[in-house]
Amino acid sequence: MELHFKYLDATQVADKKMEGAKHDRVLRGEIPDSDSEEEFYLRRLDAGLFVLQHICYILAEICNAKVPQIRQRVHQILNMRGSSIDMVRHIIKEYAESLGDGRSPEFRESEQRRILGLLVNL
Repeated sequence: MELHFKYLDATQVADKKMEGAKHDRVLRGEIPDSDSEEEFYLRRLDAGLFVLQHICYILAEICNAKVPQIRQRVHQILNMRGSSIDMVRHIIKEYAESLGDGRSPEFRESEQRRILGLLVNL
């Protein structure tokens, strides 16, 4: 859980910097395109989003392990630190949407469904 909060903070700091950079580009008259959006996403991944997504995925797997005490403890720690399970859900959804195309499209879709299915019991 400590790693979750560490990488969440790092990602939020990077997001703020990138929002400022996006704003500066707009002020200079540049039109955002898909290449610049991909560049910002890659920067977010480098800033800690990659690790954060995997931590949230692991949390989701653990919470789906049919041990209610684990799920309760995860929720309790998130609430104690002023966060919520909704943030974890959002990060997992973003992760599922960004799954690469290393294999067939059918595999990608089935993996997305499996990952999003973890959110039901989260």
